Amino acid sequence: MPKHQLLRQVKAKSLSVKIPKNEPNTAHLSWVLANEEFLTVEIPRYALERFMVQAKRAIEEAPLISRGSSG
Repeated sequence: MPKHQLLRQVKAKSLSVKIPKNEPNTAHLSWVLANEEFLTVEIPRYALERFMVQAKRAIEEAPLISRGSSG
């Protein structure tokens, strides 16, 4: 398997996820990037589900510094 190479890294402003009714096994992820470009990726739904589990674990393990509490 070839190694993956980072082409470029850009910060994202927002993300939206859609699963079309006529393609329930496919997820469309769309980012608005900091440089005002758009990036849309189509992935299998199972890959999105696996990513969500990994993201939940990462959030739970991360410090709460960036969330900011007004207490």
